[in-house]
Amino acid sequence: MAAAASFDITSSVDLQEVDNAVNQAQKEIGQRYDFKGAHIEIDFDKVKSTITLLADDDYKLSAVWEVLQGKMFK
Repeated sequence: MAAAASFDITSSVDLQEVDNAVNQAQKEIGQRYDFKGAHIEIDFDKVKSTITLLADDDYKLSAVWEVLQGKMFK
């Protein structure tokens, strides 16, 4: 019987690129008409490597998430 094999796949993320994507998303959200007057926050904690999104409602939150994803994929 063969011994069970195991391996881990990891990928590293360039935190500077994540920071750039967050900044670009914040800039785009600040210019969009559908976000005027809304309370939107994108917080990137470099120490913990976490991103926190806050928005007034689910529609705006999903729109912010889509904008941020688009910037990160680039």
